[in-house]
Amino acid sequence: METKISRKSVFQTAEGISWRDIKGELIVLQLASGEYFSFNEIGRLAWLALAEQKSIEQVIEAVLAEYDVSLAQAETDVVAFVQGLLSNKLLIQHPGQEDLP
Repeated sequence: METKISRKSVFQTAEGISWRDIKGELIVLQLASGEYFSFNEIGRLAWLALAEQKSIEQVIEAVLAEYDVSLAQAETDVVAFVQGLLSNKLLIQHPGQEDLP
């Protein structure tokens, strides 16, 4: 079942995930599989905001404040990034968010 992502959606890091921010590069490790992921600057910015359980809208606003992109592009990129994190089981929907529109 695909998770619906709205601007109000809030996510949290999944269990069994370890991450480090090393000299501006973010590394995420899935402990059970040993698989690791590395994020670029925008991915790092988004991950740090998501790890603080900020809403998708707040993540989009952070991208807009830091980079010269349109609202539509920021929203498309953030949603695609979150979908990738969900499909790789790095994020889960915050409890209580399942029924939000």
